[in-house]
Amino acid sequence: MPSGPALIVMARAPRLGVGKSRLREVLSDNERLRLQEAFLRDTVDMASNANIGRVYLAVTPPGATAWAQSEFGAGVTTLAQPGGDLGQRMLNAMREAASERHGPVLVIGTDTPLLATAHLHAALQSLDSADVCFGPSDDAGYYLVASNEPQPSIFQDVAWGTDQVLKTSLALARDAGLKCALLDELYDVDTPDDLARLVADLRSAGEETARHTRQVLLQTAVS
Repeated sequence: MPSGPALIVMARAPRLGVGKSRLREVLSDNERLRLQEAFLRDTVDMASNANIGRVYLAVTPPGATAWAQSEFGAGVTTLAQPGGDLGQRMLNAMREAASERHGPVLVIGTDTPLLATAHLHAALQSLDSADVCFGPSDDAGYYLVASNEPQPSIFQDVAWGTDQVLKTSLALARDAGLKCALLDELYDVDTPDDLARLVADLRSAGEETARHTRQVLLQTAVS
């Protein structure tokens, strides 16, 4: 079995009129589609450029795997997200990656455009002394979870999509006797306020930061 970390990107295949519904008041269906495509491409690019280890793209719906493989090529291993809630899907993806590689597994989503390679390396480094690492998001969830081996206990009985996600996950980890590390807080982009914040941050960031997202936003009214 190959040795080394694995990095999993959890993603929904972009579809017109589906997803990012809270941005409808500022973006058209087509603009939201293009934004989701940009988020996905920026995340996969960032993950690949981190040079941490094998990059896996776990997509839903399951029928989107052929599309994902054709879009991202041989440099990314495509997985189908099975059924179950978000926690079960993340756990199953971690288990699948761990079955192919011996080493830590990191899981991220695609809604945090300012997530950078430095955060991934910090998470990996934290696992030298911790069992689990979380990247907190400002909505009380998390944008990253990493562990030296899959930890089923941290994904059970979590009310996903609520303001209790991180708090519950940390409590579950402590109850299981796991030592936790936390990264710097970032924010997901779900609302018009989040989008305005992202536009402002991208204006002050380097031009290579989230370049696909930057290009889309420059062509919309919110820029």
